[in-house]
Amino acid sequence: MKRRTSLAIAVVGVLGLLVLAGPASAAGRGVKMGEADERYFFGPQTQYANVGDTVTWTNGTDAPHSVTSDSGTELASDSLPDGATFDHTFTAEGTFTYHCTIHSYMTGKIVVLAAGAALPATDTAAASRGRSGMPQDSLLIVLLAGLAVGGLAIRRFRPALEA
Repeated sequence: MKRRTSLAIAVVGVLGLLVLAGPASAAGRGVKMGEADERYFFGPQTQYANVGDTVTWTNGTDAPHSVTSDSGTELASDSLPDGATFDHTFTAEGTFTYHCTIHSYMTGKIVVLAAGAALPATDTAAASRGRSGMPQDSLLIVLLAGLAVGGLAIRRFRPALEA
């Protein structure tokens, strides 16, 4: 009976962690400056926001980057070193395209909808990729599953080893 209780607690714990990790990774209006296959990128390349939302760009690479509007002056960051952020609050609807002045192939856009409008899903696959190219959320899931399976295996075989 104790074995079933332990198994149920482990399964509920892992599922709880996965449920909590999902909304946390989807929340917020952020754009990551990343690197994959020796190329830098903004991820997601298209981010959606509502009027009044603040979008935060975070440099996750060892190279400096900028966030610069393709037209106008809506977005104009300084050079951002590793770990630095740039925030901008959007006050009008529209599509705002931007680039990095240091790496001209890095491009992105923010699509701003009316305040309170439902936002489409954002493809965060590029944003969540680490330097290895594997999604970081997948690494977390694999790690948690491995810990759960390992813990259950140790608990299951411990009585046989003690006998």
